Amino acid sequence: MNFIDIAILLILAITILGGLYRGFMSTALNIGATAASLLFGRILIPLVSGLVKGSADLFNMLLYYTEGSEYVAITDVELTRASISSISSEQLHVVLNNADMPIPMDRCVIKNIATEAFRDSGVTTLGDYFNQTIVCVVINILALLLLFTVLRLLFGFLIRGVEYGRGGFPVLSHGDGVIGAGLGLIHGVLLVFVIFLIAPVLLTILPKLYEFLSESFFGEFFYQANFLLSIIPST
Repeated sequence: MNFIDIAILLILAITILGGLYRGFMSTALNIGATAASLLFGRILIPLVSGLVKGSADLFNMLLYYTEGSEYVAITDVELTRASISSISSEQLHVVLNNADMPIPMDRCVIKNIATEAFRDSGVTTLGDYFNQTIVCVVINILALLLLFTVLRLLFGFLIRGVEYGRGGFPVLSHGDGVIGAGLGLIHGVLLVFVIFLIAPVLLTILPKLYEFLSESFFGEFFYQANFLLSIIPST
């Protein structure tokens, strides 16, 4: 058990105890607030990511640190300059297998190449498609995390205000704390999935971090099984 496992277990323990103390209603509302923050955050991603992409200095800095074309160069440097129209599905499959990219970068690259997502921007080469896709996914993940944090704080204040104004939420006659603890566990798992949205960003910049992550049972699970990565836009 390494630091990641301990940190995850600590988060889950805190949310379980929080659910036990607050009870069913308060914990259920907090789960709803977390889910709503994710939903509205996903909707607002283009707004925030558009601001980042509109800043040439910031976008180029992220492009420099992510450097997606290096994943292509692992197979063949010449392929980085090849037009995507000349790349067969078999060649792309080989490149992606050799690249061993963080989740969900490979899926997004395939989607963007299939749809020629950056055609209007004059992007045509395989290397540039990897560059553009990865930097866009990184920006979108960071945008979602920022939006989630802000929205979750706002929803949290609203819940606290309502709870204070009502003098507390009603409790179930039997097992309120136990049910609240169960919901607290669910809430904790959801929050850990949110936290692990940062994993692909870190692994893109520092690939060797995966060696540390792979040593963690819980860390590997929350990274590999992170369903929230499927809602990240590819452009």
